[in-house]
Amino acid sequence: MENQNSDILEGYTNLASSLLERWSELASKAAARADAGTYDAASAAEDFLAGTVLASEAAWQWAEQCYRTIAIVTGQGNQADMVVSQQFSAPAGAALELAGPLVKGPGMDQLPASAVSIVPAQLGADETDFVLRADATGHRGATYVGKVNATTDAEPTPVTVWITVP
Repeated sequence: MENQNSDILEGYTNLASSLLERWSELASKAAARADAGTYDAASAAEDFLAGTVLASEAAWQWAEQCYRTIAIVTGQGNQADMVVSQQFSAPAGAALELAGPLVKGPGMDQLPASAVSIVPAQLGADETDFVLRADATGHRGATYVGKVNATTDAEPTPVTVWITVP
């Protein structure tokens, strides 16, 4: 039961954190334009549309999280919605680190970095291939794109990565 409750709490915490980041980004963008004196009717319309899209996605995600909670509590399913990407390549021996969340599109849904793992996180001396694994629970089907920093003794190399949530 304790694990069940922590899974539920973690799901709501991750969702709230993700949405807070996105709302904060939208508000900061509008405030920066207002402070610069460049906020006009077109900016207001753009912010209204972005806010409407974000509110719609948030409502969908909250409803989905509620249904997942009901499923967990009733024992109908508490499995995470895990997805695996295709293989990507990086320099041999590189340490791999996600550069941020994977995003569906500008101002749209994101897979937070905490929900994505890189396998393996450290490439061997002769290894160049890796994959991403993500807990896509509560996220809509789409392709989410981001970057992985591959660090060797030389400069870090950014690798564009993506994962598709069915």
